[in-house]
Amino acid sequence: MKPTCTLLLSLLLTAPTLAQELSETDQNLIKAVRDGGGQAMQLAKNDTRITIAFHLSDKEITDDTIKILAGAGNVYSVNLRGTKVTDAGMAHIAGLKDLVRLHLEKTAVTDAGLAQLKGLEKLEYLNVYGTAVTDASLKDVASLKSLKKLFVWETKVSEAGEEPLKAALPELEIVPDFKRDREKAILEASRAAEDAAKEVEELAAQIPADQKASDESAAKAAAAKKELDAETAKVTAANTAVTASDKALAGANKAVEDLKKNADAPKAVVDAGTVAQAAAKKAVDDAKKAAEAAKKAMEAKKKSSDDATKAAAAAKAKVDATKKKSEETIKKAADLKKKVEELSKQG
Repeated sequence: MKPTCTLLLSLLLTAPTLAQELSETDQNLIKAVRDGGGQAMQLAKNDTRITIAFHLSDKEITDDTIKILAGAGNVYSVNLRGTKVTDAGMAHIAGLKDLVRLHLEKTAVTDAGLAQLKGLEKLEYLNVYGTAVTDASLKDVASLKSLKKLFVWETKVSEAGEEPLKAALPELEIVPDFKRDREKAILEASRAAEDAAKEVEELAAQIPADQKASDESAAKAAAAKKELDAETAKVTAANTAVTASDKALAGANKAVEDLKKNADAPKAVVDAGTVAQAAAKKAVDDAKKAAEAAKKAMEAKKKSSDDATKAAAAAKAKVDATKKKSEETIKKAADLKKKVEELSKQG
């Protein structure tokens, strides 16, 4: 190829796309749509096809409103979502031979309305979400050979109705695809049931181990409580000894006091009383020290007993939790199995 030709071809390929002007007919259609409360515009600078939408209008959009669309050419999409359009209005849509996308969500359109759209050979997208269409309308939809996506959420369309349509239009994506979704739900429920069954086995194996640990903790708590009781008894005995020694000291103190008041009391007797008094005082001190030591020992045993009791309670709670979880998982596995059976019967 000569350099000049190559340069010319390169310039043609890289040149910016020129905007295409709408025909007078299309301009008049856009004006009529806007006057009727809708929105209309050119699809793109280099694409003169028209997009039309009435779903955001602040006016009531009825079958009479969309009469302006009847027989129009060059219309790429029409959005009638949530309008008052009925089956009668579909007569005005049926003549839009270039129509690619059509929104009929939340309208009063039924099977009778869809039957009028069989001639839309270029239609690729159809949304009838929230309408009263049934399986019967899908026989007419099957004639839309270019259709690639169909929305039938919250309609009376069923799996039984979808399957013949899928066979007629293999490339069509239906949302929801009841069979595919059901098979997916069966697969997910089956896997979940298997996981639950496995968990049941694991929990069944765990319960004896948890129970053994709980029994051991309970035994330790009982032993710790027994030791605490023994120390408590020692504290009681020590306190009793303190009381007795205090009483003995009081008696010795009184005896010495009485002897000192008696001038005729022999010195030896007074000295003996004083010695007895000192011994009684020492006995009180020893008894109090023994009581204090017993109290500290008891407090240590009490802490050990409390810790052992808490550990036993925690171990028992773990057993109870494992048993409860096992029961819940058994029920979950049964429910999932039942769900799989019910979904399988729907096919």
